[in-house]
Order: sequence, then structure tokens, then C-alpha cells
Amino acid sequence: MIIDGTRLVVTDNSGAKEVECIKTRGRFASIGDVITCSVKKAIKGKVSQGQVVKAVVVETKKEVQRKDGSVIKFDKNACVLVNQKGLPIGTRVLGFVTHELRARQMMKVLSLAARVF
Repeated sequence: MIIDGTRLVVTDNSGAKEVECIKTRGRFASIGDVITCSVKKAIKGKVSQGQVVKAVVVETKKEVQRKDGSVIKFDKNACVLVNQKGLPIGTRVLGFVTHELRARQMMKVLSLAARVF
């Protein structure tokens, strides 16, 4: 569950290392939701510190229950930076990505991920 002010780890190679959520579509965001973020920590890359970007949430500490009854949760909140069209800014996704992104039509993020959970 991601709310305004939550810090997330970026799991792609766009140059950002940590972002802060500044806007969600509803009260909170979960896996697969697109949020607006501000880059807090960055290295040399495609984005710079202080830039406002969109991101897709791929991991949350709050558990998510699947339709088959299984429950998944992660040890960190993580996201992948995307552009206005929903395409990833980076060329690699380094962390886990869940199957819930398939229902949200984030196929490009799924195809770049090394580990689909």
C-alpha cells in the first residue's frame, strides 16, 4: 500500500535510486498502479535528482492476495520508472515483477524483467 510521501526503491537502470510518491490515483496504490514520483536520489543516467516522473509499483510490503488464494509480499517497496505512454525509461528491470502487471497491460515492463513472480 503506497500513499503520498512513501519512499520507493527504483529497480531499473534509469539512473534513479530512490523516489518519493507525490500523487496516487486514489487513496493508495498497490502492485500495478501508476503513481507520480519525485526523484530523491539519482546517479548519472536518464533522470536527474528533483525530476518529477511516473512509475509503476512492482513490489510492496503490504501483502496482496491472488485469486488462487496465495498471498505475496516483499521486503521493500519498489517501482519501475515509465514515461507518459507507459513504456519503461530504463532498458533493464533488475528486481522481481509480479503477474498482476499482465492484467494492467504493462507488457513491456514484464518483458524486460529477469524474474517474474
